[in-house]
Amino acid sequence: MLMVISLAAKEGLKSAVLFITGLVSGVWFHTVLLLLGVSTLIATMPGALRIMAAFGVIYLLYLAWMTFQERHRQLTPVDPHKTSPKPGNSRYWRGVIMNISNPKVLLFFLAFFPQFAQLNQPGYQFRIVILAVIFIVSSFFAFAMVAWLTSKVGQKQMTNPRYKTMMDWFSVVVFVLLAAVMLITMVL
Repeated sequence: MLMVISLAAKEGLKSAVLFITGLVSGVWFHTVLLLLGVSTLIATMPGALRIMAAFGVIYLLYLAWMTFQERHRQLTPVDPHKTSPKPGNSRYWRGVIMNISNPKVLLFFLAFFPQFAQLNQPGYQFRIVILAVIFIVSSFFAFAMVAWLTSKVGQKQMTNPRYKTMMDWFSVVVFVLLAAVMLITMVL
């Protein structure tokens, strides 16, 4: 949620929605793991969860560093002949990677989906897919509403250099704090 708020305030609704789309797309990864029984296997191997969490920590720290670097690049004059990469793809894939590398999402799926899917009855795979669709749609709209509200306030403020600097630092701090929490709770 903090990442959605940060992106919406800093870059606007479009970037936040692309990120949200990536987050909810990552749900399919966890759904497939659950359907194949791989998630149960991973959950029984504490080392696998730690490796997954470590990857998530490294990725969050990478994002913090890139945000910090981007802040410094924005302070230098922009070369009009230099082309920049499309931010849309990177925002989408950032969401996918953050979802897939978050072991808490996997644990959520393991804890809640099986009890509602009635695994001991035929057709449980279909019920898991339906639950995933409900989860994806509800998550998308909840995050999108937060992003929309944040972008309305944040984008008006982004013309203020002081606010922009504050949001850049807020983003860096959010990434580092998320990495620290994941490191403490999942890796150590």
